[in-house]
Amino acid sequence: MVARTLEDRIREAGDPVQLLRTAQTGPYQFPVPSEFSNWRDEQEAWQKTAVLLDQSNHMTDLYIEGPDTVRLLSHLGVNGFTGFRRNNAKQFVACNPDGFVIGDGVLFALEDTQALLIGRPPVSNWVQFHAETGRWDVRVTRDERSLSNPAPRRLYRYEIQGPNAWQILERCHGGPLPEIRFFHMGEVRIANQLHNQRTVHRTQHLTFDQRRAAVQRRRHAPQAHAQLR
Repeated sequence: MVARTLEDRIREAGDPVQLLRTAQTGPYQFPVPSEFSNWRDEQEAWQKTAVLLDQSNHMTDLYIEGPDTVRLLSHLGVNGFTGFRRNNAKQFVACNPDGFVIGDGVLFALEDTQALLIGRPPVSNWVQFHAETGRWDVRVTRDERSLSNPAPRRLYRYEIQGPNAWQILERCHGGPLPEIRFFHMGEVRIANQLHNQRTVHRTQHLTFDQRRAAVQRRRHAPQAHAQLR
């Protein structure tokens, strides 16, 4: 039997939208085992106590470093970058020259000339392509999502969500956490290791690596994210 091309399948369906809507592929199962009892328990926990969510595997991480880091990102994104420096973060949105959206991700300024872009692969692909083909004084390092990468991740992210999330973090920290401005970062200690704490979208997030961790804070729901190297 001759294998059909994508073009053949689109022609038979009538258009790409109809092809996707009638696809018989079934639900997509990410290749990482689930670790919860059931959906009901999970929903009750984040409303009444707290849940720990592993977000280590599903996003691509792109590290951009060099004197032109901010200039490159400003060229590719619709965001403003005035004042974007170490311990800042933002929701980065990349567009092509005609204004069509390529993708978005969360962008962290690890240093004044070093950033970490976390998101779906298209936006990382776009930034990496321009970094490598344009006249930008930057270098990029890519940590692919687990779906395409059998190696261990450079960072591991965990989210703590629920009304007890803040108390859990303070207990891990050993005292009150510092107040962090919206989309900014600070420093905390967990297990006697110094980390960065960041505030994004009013939610508590905690990022661990050997140098720093970030706690991001959203006011609409107590929540924390953690990344572990």
